[in-house]
Amino acid sequence: MDARLIVNPRFAETGYGARESAVLSETDYQTAERAILAWPEYAATPLVDRPDLAEHLRVGSVRIKYEGARFAVQSFKALGPAYAAQRLVEQAKPPVILSSATSGNHGRAVAWAASRLGVACRIYMNEGVSPGRARAIEAFGATVIRVPGTYDDALARCHQDAENDGSYVISDVAQAAYPDVPAHTMHGYAVLGQELVDTADDATHVFVGAGIGALAGAVVARLWQRLGAGRPRVVVVEPLTADAVYQSAAKGKLSRTDGTLNTVMDGLSVGTASHLAWEILDGGAFGFLGIPDPPAVMAMRLAHRGSSSLVIGETGIAGLAGALVASEDEAMRRALGLGADSKIVAIACEGPTDLEVFHRLLDGASA
Repeated sequence: MDARLIVNPRFAETGYGARESAVLSETDYQTAERAILAWPEYAATPLVDRPDLAEHLRVGSVRIKYEGARFAVQSFKALGPAYAAQRLVEQAKPPVILSSATSGNHGRAVAWAASRLGVACRIYMNEGVSPGRARAIEAFGATVIRVPGTYDDALARCHQDAENDGSYVISDVAQAAYPDVPAHTMHGYAVLGQELVDTADDATHVFVGAGIGALAGAVVARLWQRLGAGRPRVVVVEPLTADAVYQSAAKGKLSRTDGTLNTVMDGLSVGTASHLAWEILDGGAFGFLGIPDPPAVMAMRLAHRGSSSLVIGETGIAGLAGALVASEDEAMRRALGLGADSKIVAIACEGPTDLEVFHRLLDGASA
């Protein structure tokens, strides 16, 4: 299964505009930044220089933004859902129960937020999710509820229980009673984008994975707000089997994928992108790249065994895997403007969600 790339025909050289600001304005960002930087554990995650990977990719430099060091969650998710949860709890009437459906780090972030905020938490997981991921969530004091079937079944049960008992669902889908959670999630993610502005404003390319696209949209937004036309070219990377953002770019409107959603990059297995993220990515992302699974596993191994060895999970590796795929294809190199002087930043959005799965993939077994 070959990778495929679209260079965005609607890429905007002009300034960050009203369409984008309606999703993530400067005020929205400043409000999120004040809250998150006040968390006692806050520290910018490291930008790890990997000259061995730069040589492998035939570019000037490769730096990895390593979100495996983000709070106790070890994921970018600690910025978005946790900030959205804080905003909601501040406005809600007690007692508060937070809930979410998850296959990994989203639920872990919500459970972590609930433990910080001193509220109860229920996390719904379908029966196929590994025991290690459930244990990581339970470690924050949340109750894990197993649901037969798929993630969609777990999500449906989560929403049904919330409707029955008044609990609050921290989700990428807006709820009528508290519609701001998805937007606040993106506002929290924009802190990561600002960290890139502060530490990597010389980057020429940023590769970032996308499920619903909220992280990618927030990163594009903050780079665009601060660096304007001089911002790096952001390439959004997805599994070929779950390429909702790519399909939206191809059709020029928010669209579903017709892929199977089966991918080793489990956290990116999403059928439809966020409409909020699409409002920013439509004109702000430079390219959209769909990749098969094997490069993701290869990138995990390269990241782990090289200099400054990094433990990056099968979802978090998508950005680096996309850079690997693009650098090895001469047509893609030309289309993206990759060359010997290029300075790549790959966002590794999380560490391993389950160390047992990580080591199986590293050793050559299937997930």
